Amino acid sequence: MLRLLRKVSLPQLSASWGRTALIVGGIATGVSLIVAIGIINTSVVRSIRRTIELIAGPAALEVVLGVGEVGFDQRAADIVRADPDVAAAIPLVRGTITLADDPAETLQLFGADFTAEEDLQRYPVVANTDRRELLQAIGDPRAILVTTVFARRHRLATGGAIRLSTPQGVSELTVRGLLETEGLAAAVGGQLAVMDLPAAQLLLGKEDRVDQVDVVLRDGADVNAVRRRLEDALPHVLTVAPPAQRAAQYDAVLASFQSMLSGISTLCLVAGMFLVYNATSTGAVHRAWTLASLRVLGADADAVFRLLILEALVLGAVGTALGVGAGIVLGRLLLPMVTDSMAINFQLRFHTHEMHLNARQLLVAAAVGISTAVGASWFAARRASRAHPIAALGADLGTMLSHRPPRRLVWWWVVLVAFSAIALLLQARFKSVSWGNVGATLWNASVVVIAIPIAQGLARALSGSLRVLSPVPGRIAAESLFRSTVRTGTTTAAIALALSVAITMSSLPYSFRESVRSYVAKFLSADLIVSAVATEGGWLESPIPESVATEISRIPGVRTVDFGRVLTGQPFRERRIGVLAASDGWLDPARLPKGWYREGDPDAAATAIRAGEAVDVSTTLADHHELHVGDRIELQTPTGNLSLPIAGVVPDYVSDHGTVILSRRIFVERWGDRSLSRITVFADSTVPLDELRRRITEHFHDRYRLKVLSVGEVVAYHDRMINRAFAFTDAIQLLIAIVTVCGIFDVLVSTILERRRELAVWRVIGADERVVRGSVVLAAGTIGALGVALGLAVGLVTALLWIKLNLRYLLGYDLEYHFPGRPMMLSVVLVALMTLAAGYVAARGATRQSILDGIRSE
Repeated sequence: MLRLLRKVSLPQLSASWGRTALIVGGIATGVSLIVAIGIINTSVVRSIRRTIELIAGPAALEVVLGVGEVGFDQRAADIVRADPDVAAAIPLVRGTITLADDPAETLQLFGADFTAEEDLQRYPVVANTDRRELLQAIGDPRAILVTTVFARRHRLATGGAIRLSTPQGVSELTVRGLLETEGLAAAVGGQLAVMDLPAAQLLLGKEDRVDQVDVVLRDGADVNAVRRRLEDALPHVLTVAPPAQRAAQYDAVLASFQSMLSGISTLCLVAGMFLVYNATSTGAVHRAWTLASLRVLGADADAVFRLLILEALVLGAVGTALGVGAGIVLGRLLLPMVTDSMAINFQLRFHTHEMHLNARQLLVAAAVGISTAVGASWFAARRASRAHPIAALGADLGTMLSHRPPRRLVWWWVVLVAFSAIALLLQARFKSVSWGNVGATLWNASVVVIAIPIAQGLARALSGSLRVLSPVPGRIAAESLFRSTVRTGTTTAAIALALSVAITMSSLPYSFRESVRSYVAKFLSADLIVSAVATEGGWLESPIPESVATEISRIPGVRTVDFGRVLTGQPFRERRIGVLAASDGWLDPARLPKGWYREGDPDAAATAIRAGEAVDVSTTLADHHELHVGDRIELQTPTGNLSLPIAGVVPDYVSDHGTVILSRRIFVERWGDRSLSRITVFADSTVPLDELRRRITEHFHDRYRLKVLSVGEVVAYHDRMINRAFAFTDAIQLLIAIVTVCGIFDVLVSTILERRRELAVWRVIGADERVVRGSVVLAAGTIGALGVALGLAVGLVTALLWIKLNLRYLLGYDLEYHFPGRPMMLSVVLVALMTLAAGYVAARGATRQSILDGIRSE
């Protein structure tokens, strides 16, 4: 086998280097995506774990509410300190601030109790800063510490002033020390600022509240025993656990997004596998004469089969090796984009500063790549090895491909579709993202199976149409196309798969964008919308004080204002959901379009919510937890459990795992937070909006950094956020498109090579170059039209499955399906142009060859 590989296979693979490169490239593409997504998943999870560990410092336990994003009464620290085995209880508060003159430059602000030596240890200070002086200076409520890298970038020195935009407005602080860019500072990319706890609480609008309490134990203390005592002593809504447990909660938060990435890579692997199948099939046919000669010289069918499988194994290994290397590079390129996407989707601000490789994931990717190459080559190898050597030596390439497809292909398609439907039903039944990925993959794989029977069924009708359209070229094209419906069907399937993936990948951001656009336009129906310039991590702006809304309401030209507060870290049944606390006006059912309520009566729901006697829940939350009107929902708040009945079920996109909508009065009472996320302003009809916008901006002048936008501008803002969230899919789609285009080009050009003798004979009997070229382009156009029709049918269904089913369990959002007219047309035009271009190049090659060479080519 090795001798045959060296003497026979390698020279032929080198001679047909384009097809060989396509096989290797198809495998490398699939493997690179698997490796890249594995790297991204591992790197993001490890980065979050590392950040949480560094925040915890020497603490063995931490006290938090939920995942640590909902603050609670700081007196909990006193209860913790009272335990005899607790050496230190360190309260901590955190938030996001920005430079006043550059809101895009964000800092993660940590407020720490610097009277505790353990707390100071977690923030390494540069050597030239005296720690004793630092402890004295940090007590100043205007004092702040920043990292050396941040100070260098902004030309700051100890004693210098820095203007920052905070939830309480613009403040001028003094840099009292510099932090080494290591540990926690490195984990957040150097964007770290530290203040004394009371000063940070005041700046972040969290007076008397903390986000966590770190618990440092005495030597020899029993961690589990201390944990049990603290759980008994503290309010039951608080969690006492090792820092690693909170990291595990973030793993669950990100698991759905990682599953979406895996589902996309599976779609890409199906496309890559089909490219390999096409390339190996045409390659085996082109080498039929050589393989038949081996049989005549004494090699049996099994030996030829093993040789072809060995070739596939070698090419798969090469493609896998290249794919692993390309995947590492791709992972590095995509990591910032995916990190940004996760931040927007989950409202998390984190920095993935280094890339992590997982040996197990690399081995799995390698096994998948090699298995794909061997599996995709299996059928071509079996067919080529079973061909009778005498028949192969005497047949031309067209005859070799002209076998009739097995009738059972239709039944195989039915089986694949049935299993796909079952997998999707299991996804809905068990809320399983894995079943959803299986169902979508099987549906896409069914394209390959059904394309051949479709080509066979349409052969007669299309042959007649082509002859009517152009008698001589049409007849030549029909003979070429339908002599082998297997070849025509597989080429059609290749085009359909490329188009299906393109439609699906473009439909996701399109439907997301249109759903949010509709939601914002309906729910934020106001003249102007005011919010902070800075964001907490994703699309949601940083909170602003309640006093801003009060001041706006007094500006001449303002008729009325409404407002709401969005909290994205609310714990509910081990998940992280959103809370939307709305003012009475925001809850007015008259503002909502007809049919907005999926369950419940709008007027009754609004009355009950305003009275603090009920809540609305989003369709996502209701679907995930099987909640309905009349059920009670229990929320953990800083003041204890809050239990209220559900009055309505409505669409909402605040959080991926669902949202609870309640009265802001209840929120202030139970959460103790009076800040606002957005203020909607209704103008007096006598004042132009531009004038009112100017008045609001001038009124606050330099005290706050605010955005004052129209509804259209808010919609455009969300459009930009969604485009950022799905930017990485464009890169993946481009990679698939490049490889798929190469594969389709190879198949179309191969069909011309198979017909060299036939086309030469046509020219001998009088057909001119125009007729021959017309027949080739017509054949390519017909295949392209079939591929586009099948691709549209499959792609639209695939997009519908992903948007209405998969994304509900992958990302949690219950999106409206919006027909992707423009993106779809762009994809169709691209595929059509690519197919016609391949046909034109093949046609020029067919007419440029010598007639004598064409006649004796076989």
